[in-house]
Amino acid sequence: MHEKKVKEIFSSISGKYDMANTLLSFGIEKYWRKRFNSHIKGIERRILDACCGTGMSTFSVLNKIPEKDLQQTEIFGIDFSKEMLEIAKKRLLKLGGSKHIPKISFSEADAANTSFDNNYFDLITVAFGLRNIIDRDKAIEEFYRIAAPGGRLLIMEFNMPQRGIFSKLYRFYLNRILINIGKIITGKRNAYRHLAESIREFPNPEIIVDKLKIAGWKSITTQSMTMGTCIIYCAEKFQ
Repeated sequence: MHEKKVKEIFSSISGKYDMANTLLSFGIEKYWRKRFNSHIKGIERRILDACCGTGMSTFSVLNKIPEKDLQQTEIFGIDFSKEMLEIAKKRLLKLGGSKHIPKISFSEADAANTSFDNNYFDLITVAFGLRNIIDRDKAIEEFYRIAAPGGRLLIMEFNMPQRGIFSKLYRFYLNRILINIGKIITGKRNAYRHLAESIREFPNPEIIVDKLKIAGWKSITTQSMTMGTCIIYCAEKFQ
């Protein structure tokens, strides 16, 4: 699907995006995010949350950073949806001028072609966003370019189980339940049809690992959750 169309889809559901995700995952998404955040060490000082959406994943990083280090920490959130970013910025405003938050900024940007300097970030996170990047290979290479030596990349993404009865059940869920409930919540059936299609068509973990290796990433690990429906990828840029 063309990037402009994908952007339009996410912009159209931005207002109810987080609520829909929680309901459609039956709350499991919170467990997935907790596992994802467990890979954040808390010693990272320059952090990029790519495909940050409404900022949920961006702000969750705060809980991992020791209070004494907050003022020395920079967190950047980028996304291609202006409407999603507006919600993220409103959340940031609610935090006000608190001294107990790091420098946080949100901007509209293409994850495959950023303006950040080489070797800049200690940590790059991508939560449920890689699937919606048109040129994933270029984005993975871009993440490598802007990661500092010793920096890490954490990706969390949906996965389509390929075998067994659960695979059939999951396909039924995607094709019937997710699309219809998504329409009820947001009024946008096509948005959740796209979501179902993007999950079915997303490359399997072995292919994603190969893409990471080709881009130069090392120490690549995967963690499968909930019968293989969600995968966490961890990779490091060597010194």
